[in-house]
Amino acid sequence: MQPLYRHTSQETAYMINDYPYGRTLRCRRRVWIEGHPKHGYRFVSQTEHPTRKVWNKPHASTYTEIAAGMYLDEQGHVAWTGIDGYTEPKAALEFAKTFGARCEGAARLVEFANGKARLSAKFAAGQACITMNGARVPRSETERANDLEESKVWAEVASLLKRDIIDNREGSA
Repeated sequence: MQPLYRHTSQETAYMINDYPYGRTLRCRRRVWIEGHPKHGYRFVSQTEHPTRKVWNKPHASTYTEIAAGMYLDEQGHVAWTGIDGYTEPKAALEFAKTFGARCEGAARLVEFANGKARLSAKFAAGQACITMNGARVPRSETERANDLEESKVWAEVASLLKRDIIDNREGSA
């Protein structure tokens, strides 16, 4: 997997020069990650009409709310992945290791990971609880152990990204 960075608009899009168009024609295709302050990030692709040489209407995917990254897979095809509120902590850690602070939404992901780490730690310590129909639902020892493990992983995600952000700032100075 080869991460692709800073392709965030039609002007800075990653260009694929030989893409299938119908059964026999070939065209150009450009892809990018589009960000929206309220909705998050989504993958957008656009093809060029092979005979008229005009860009067709862009096709956008569903938003992922926290962070997104685009990459080339093992076959050299462009793909993307994202982080949302339902992402498992270990998947978020793999995302952070792969894309680092150069992913779209890195600052948002740091904030989210810190919040998840604090909440999981509170669940593990018994300082936070879930209520159902107004009654407190006790956490089992297994759930508390899982909460503690999740807290550590989310803290590692935040730490990894913060360190990467600092390294990028020092490298560009």
